[in-house]
Amino acid sequence: MSDFDPINQITEALSQVLSENDGLRESLSDVKMMLDAENRGWSSIGAFLSEENLEGFDLDELQEVSQKLRTYTTGNALMRRGCQLHIGYVFSNGFFVEGTEAPTKGRPSDLRNAFVNRVNQENIFSYAAQSELQRSRYTDGMVFLAAHRGKKEVRRIPLSEITGVKVDEDYGEDVIAYRRTWKQHNENKTQSRWYMTDRFSGVKPKSYADGAGERVPVDQDVVIVDGRFNRAVGFVLGVPDAIAASVYVTAYDQILQYGRIVDESLSRILYKVVNKTKQGVQTTGVKIANSTVHGGTASMAEGQDLQALGGTRVNFNFSNARPVAAMAAAALDVSNIDLLADSSAAGSSYGAGNLLTVGVRNAMKQKQNEWTDIFHRVFHVLGLGRPRIFFEKMEDVEPYRAAQALTLLSPTLSDEEYRMKALDTLDIIGNATDIPESLKLRNISPNAASQQAAPDQGQSNGTGGGGQGANDQRSDGIGENMRHEMAMEDQLTRMSEMLARFEELTER
Repeated sequence: MSDFDPINQITEALSQVLSENDGLRESLSDVKMMLDAENRGWSSIGAFLSEENLEGFDLDELQEVSQKLRTYTTGNALMRRGCQLHIGYVFSNGFFVEGTEAPTKGRPSDLRNAFVNRVNQENIFSYAAQSELQRSRYTDGMVFLAAHRGKKEVRRIPLSEITGVKVDEDYGEDVIAYRRTWKQHNENKTQSRWYMTDRFSGVKPKSYADGAGERVPVDQDVVIVDGRFNRAVGFVLGVPDAIAASVYVTAYDQILQYGRIVDESLSRILYKVVNKTKQGVQTTGVKIANSTVHGGTASMAEGQDLQALGGTRVNFNFSNARPVAAMAAAALDVSNIDLLADSSAAGSSYGAGNLLTVGVRNAMKQKQNEWTDIFHRVFHVLGLGRPRIFFEKMEDVEPYRAAQALTLLSPTLSDEEYRMKALDTLDIIGNATDIPESLKLRNISPNAASQQAAPDQGQSNGTGGGGQGANDQRSDGIGENMRHEMAMEDQLTRMSEMLARFEELTER
């Protein structure tokens, strides 16, 4: 009896094919389970986005969403990128509080002392603290600053420690007190206090009763300055910046994960065999199923054809996921180019890739204004007034363009103002009052304007050529001579007028 049993061979081949299909199903199932696990805990977000919570989150819901967003922002690339963009746009260039500069003589002011205080620097004024505050806005929608007026110090309270909220009896969106519950690690016991907000006026109560009838004391020395962001009218608590983007970031991740599985599955099949008969199909299936050799030789019967799939196979098009990422970028008020860190999203255009659009700039400027309001409230609670606060520009002008603008505007600036701006442009530490002789003569030279490069020098117009300044004025000899002559004539005219006036005064 022959060793070749076609029934057994076909059964083995089919078993191997079914095993591969089961593996593919198992891979897809694993991805789905992973994504479903990520989706757990988003029920509150879904309820909010579907307008089931018309008055915003309550405290428990916001804390649940905050915990999820904090984890997601730490581990997800797009969520983390969006957070870093917000921090960079709002705080990267810093801000200046008028009156906090070091005095040239005498004792520093109370405002200066409060600004440089170690606790205040670590909690709100240092670059690291500002980054952390913006991150809290991004994931929590809330910031709690506990201001101690006697010490002139401010400390932050995390959302997770807030366990109660009290609002005004007649105006429900005015929060007048927050309850804080925290664990004292040294003594290993839990403490609870109520803190009145800066909205509360009048005599502070000694305590409030909790649900069990026990009295919880009110801290008499600390006032809470709260930041409640993205609220609609009627909302008591804030809404995280990242909440609207989270849905689209999750969808984007799903597309990438499923696309990866599709590409992995397609890569397992490299060749196809074309047969004209059913018997040929069965025979080929048995031979391929039993083949474990790489780079072998195929012996084909008449009517069979072996074709490679490398040039004809269509891989998963991951760029189709870009519109989903664009929705996340829109929800975060950033550009899709920045969010994906992908210049191809702008068609590889250098100009588009480096452009901070008006919409993004205005959205981030509004965030800066909201932080200014919060800092003003902090200073007011500490008894330091409301000093002016200035944020630096979000976009740095190229030094070449900045020098051009400074030179063109030089007639309107004093020598000290001019030198101070020049030192800032060059990023040089120097004394703005130390005016060199050459700077003093800048507005006297008759050809000062002629030595300036045109503002559009180095830029191309729509036809690929330079702008009006493409013909560099330094090489325009005829134009230079004409300008010199005009400047000399202008000076002669002025001298003649001055001489005539002098003669009139002499005759009188």
